[in-house]
Amino acid sequence: MAIAAGAVVTLDEKRRRRHDLLAQLREVDHWRRLVTARLDLAVAAVTAIDEPTGDTAFPTVALPPGLREILGLPVCQAALPEATVLVRLRQAQLQLDEYANALRESADLATLELAALLDAERAVNRTRPRRRGTRPTSAVHLHVVEGCGY
Repeated sequence: MAIAAGAVVTLDEKRRRRHDLLAQLREVDHWRRLVTARLDLAVAAVTAIDEPTGDTAFPTVALPPGLREILGLPVCQAALPEATVLVRLRQAQLQLDEYANALRESADLATLELAALLDAERAVNRTRPRRRGTRPTSAVHLHVVEGCGY
């Protein structure tokens, strides 16, 4: 959703924009975790990591046999295709990280804008004269705190 510079954006539109950014960030984070896991599997495929044999100090705890097979890791002689995918996976990981960082910055900005709008709306409501016999509304709002640096 593109918003023209100087356009007046309603509170609902700002909420929707923030929600959309956070939803997109959740999706990208999921893909980042998948790429990281796949990268770990590709590294394991090209290295000759032996399966754990178990410690004789714990004879009652059995390790699952055939871990390489369960994970779909090829035998070391067939690991060359995995080596070629390592570079592509690493590049995908870097691009997803960059995209996620941009989404986080946009979501943070959207949160600040939404908080500022809510605070402004609250200030307007506070300055309006109340009718006799009515109670003030206890609207939930966010406070803009600058310089948090997280």
